[in-house]
Amino acid sequence: MFAQKNSHIAYSLGLTAIVLTIVVAGYQMSPTGSFAETFFFALGGKMPEGLIQGAIYFCFFTAIFGVNALNVRLRREQFAFTARLLPETEQYVLYPEDVNQIKLNTIEVERHLGQSIVTDLIKQAATKFRSSHSPAETLAMVETVSDMHRKSLEREFWLVNTCQTLIPAFGFLGTVLGMAAAILNMGKVQPTAQAASSNSTVAAAVPQATVSAADISTLIDSLGTAFFTTILAIVLGIVVSVVVKRLETRVEDFLTGSKRYVVENLVNRIHL
Repeated sequence: MFAQKNSHIAYSLGLTAIVLTIVVAGYQMSPTGSFAETFFFALGGKMPEGLIQGAIYFCFFTAIFGVNALNVRLRREQFAFTARLLPETEQYVLYPEDVNQIKLNTIEVERHLGQSIVTDLIKQAATKFRSSHSPAETLAMVETVSDMHRKSLEREFWLVNTCQTLIPAFGFLGTVLGMAAAILNMGKVQPTAQAASSNSTVAAAVPQATVSAADISTLIDSLGTAFFTTILAIVLGIVVSVVVKRLETRVEDFLTGSKRYVVENLVNRIHL
C-alpha cells in the first residue's frame, strides 16, 4: 500500500515538473502584454511565484492518481461477483452441508482470482455458521466484517483527502503571499523632491511619492499571483471534489451491495 502511494507521489512530482516546465517556457516566449503571457502567468509561469501553482498541481495529480488506484481496486473487487459463489435462484434453500461446500468453493476461487471483500464475507459467514449453527450470529458476523472492510477502505482515502484539503489551502496561501508582496512593494516607493509653484515668488521643495512603471508592473504581478492562485485552486479543487465524491458513492454502494448479496443469498437461505 505504502509502495503504491510512494509511486503516486513520484509520478505526481514528475508531472508537476513537466507542467511547470511547459508553463514557464510559454510565459517566457510569449509577447509582452499578450493574452498568452497572462494565461501562462496565471498557470504559474513566472518564478518563483509559480511555485505556489506547482504545489497545487502536485496535490491535484496525487489526488487523481489515488482516486484512479481506488477505482481500479473497486473494479477488481466487483469482479468477484462474476464467480456466482452463492445461489440467486428464488426459493432456494441451503443446508449446513451446502454452506460448507460454498466455503470450499470460495477458497478455490480465491486461489485463481485473489482475495476480495465479497469472498472474505462469504468465508467468515460460513465459518461462523459452522461453529455456531446460528443464522443470527452469522448475520452479526457479516455486519462486523463489513464494518471492518469499510474502515479499511476509508483508511485508503487518507492521501486523497489530504490533497483535497491542501489544494484550497495552497490557493489561500498564494492569495496571502501575493497581497503581502503587493503591500510591501507599495511601501518601498520613495518620495522625491519636486518644485511646487504658488502665486508668490517663493518656490518650495515639496516631497511627493512618484510611482514608476516598474512599480506598477510589480504591483500587478503581485496582485495577479494572489488572484490567479485562488482561481486555479478553486477550479482544480472542484474537479477533485467531484471525482472523490463519486468514488465515495461507488465504494458505499459496493459495500452495501456486498453485504446484501451475502445476507440475501447465504444467511437468509440457511435452513436448519
